[in-house]
Amino acid sequence: MISDRMLWVAADGKTIVEDRDRSAAILLTGPGKAIPDEDVRKFGLSCDADGRVVQLGPAAEPEASKPEREAKDEPEVKERDKPADKAAKKPANKRRRKRAT
Repeated sequence: MISDRMLWVAADGKTIVEDRDRSAAILLTGPGKAIPDEDVRKFGLSCDADGRVVQLGPAAEPEASKPEREAKDEPEVKERDKPADKAAKKPANKRRRKRAT
């Protein structure tokens, strides 16, 4: 697919926006440049009747990568036995020494 104008990927990583849009983050392609088939599928791009590149809907993810991505997004739960009082009390005999003058 050949682009008819500058297209950018928005900061959310899923939406395609036009040049000078405030949410534009990463340049996808320039005018007259080919858009890789992988990006066409990833962002759900198509050409309308006038030959303009349009995004049909939300970005389509391959089904195989969804479970992997969900597993990576969730932080690992690490529960430890924490002491009731973490502060260690110092013995009363620990005092500063006076400086020699």
